Amino acid sequence: MINLNQDVNYPTTPLLRLGFRAFFFAAGIIATLSMLLWVLLYQGLMSTAYLAPQYWHAHEMIFAYASATIVGFLLTASRNWTGIQTLYGKPLLALLVLWIAARFLPWVSVELMWYQMLLDTGFLLLATVAISYPIIKAKNWNNVSIIAKLALLFAAHVAYYLGVMGLLDNGVYIGIYAGFYLVISLLFMMSRRLLPFFIERGLGLDTELKNSKFLDLSSLLLFVAFLLVEVFFPSSNPALALLPLSLFLIHAKRLFNWYAPGIWRKSLLWSIYLSYAFLTLGFLLNALGYFLALPAYLDTHSFAFGIALMTLSMMCRVSLGHTGRNVFDPPKALNLIFILLLLSFVFRVLLPSISTTYYTTWILTSQLLWIGSFVYFSIIYTPMFFKPRTDGQFG
Repeated sequence: MINLNQDVNYPTTPLLRLGFRAFFFAAGIIATLSMLLWVLLYQGLMSTAYLAPQYWHAHEMIFAYASATIVGFLLTASRNWTGIQTLYGKPLLALLVLWIAARFLPWVSVELMWYQMLLDTGFLLLATVAISYPIIKAKNWNNVSIIAKLALLFAAHVAYYLGVMGLLDNGVYIGIYAGFYLVISLLFMMSRRLLPFFIERGLGLDTELKNSKFLDLSSLLLFVAFLLVEVFFPSSNPALALLPLSLFLIHAKRLFNWYAPGIWRKSLLWSIYLSYAFLTLGFLLNALGYFLALPAYLDTHSFAFGIALMTLSMMCRVSLGHTGRNVFDPPKALNLIFILLLLSFVFRVLLPSISTTYYTTWILTSQLLWIGSFVYFSIIYTPMFFKPRTDGQFG
């Protein structure tokens, strides 16, 4: 076992010493490349082998980008929670290679889809096992719900592929939306634990930010109901708008409880706070969609930008802390990284909600801003992933 608390002279390349290094690096690359490909697909300049381009786009955002960030974060966090070393070295490299090999979905023929499915779903299955091992071994039962969510995410991925191959009716829709909302569920769980703590520490507050067991329980139960309706029983019945509207009010109350004016001076605070606001806005847009003729997928993209900004913020923070750097003195470039993604949200969600006159121009602008944000992230953080910790520790 690696000693987690002292310098270890180990020959493993720094990139493979802890999960966040390999998978945050991979997430930055795929967020850029997949959006570049989506620009070409959206403009009709290229096509996939047989899969509808929008399904590929949704799949890569959920099961490539989001899954990479979640796996990288949890492989790192579970080591902290349990004191048990998670994957590193060759096993971590094998998991990364499996993730890379599964990125060929739009370019393979249908005859090879079984192999593609085994590679892609195999990554999530093995990652779930790797994350679960230290949690179960250490009897860290507080985090067992994370294992359950990862298992359900794996099941959603399988459903997606069964739908692609025509073996499950509506499987593509079920897999994409179940996976999408499970990712949101994981982020809500983690931000409920971390966002108030980050604000308290980042601003040096003397008081603890307010949390409510009632809000925690009601948000969980209502979100389960919302997920089931959206994935398995979609309907235009206006009465169902009560679900997303209630969730909007609950999470807006949480945002109010966690607010502190000083967050706007700290890039690693305002970015994650706004990401939670994007997720919250998604519920409101979903509710309004029952009564207003909003542009298609407006709520979906508000949720998606909430995922993107939250994961990007967490990658920036975790990478600083786990490479021995000061999270309270982050690179000034972070403001630009987050502002570019914020502007991408404005062009993709806010402006189309007001007018669709320049819809395609706004979409292209949003795509380019997204690419700029993740390119800049990769430029700033890639050297950190490939260099040892500044304090000489292993990790």
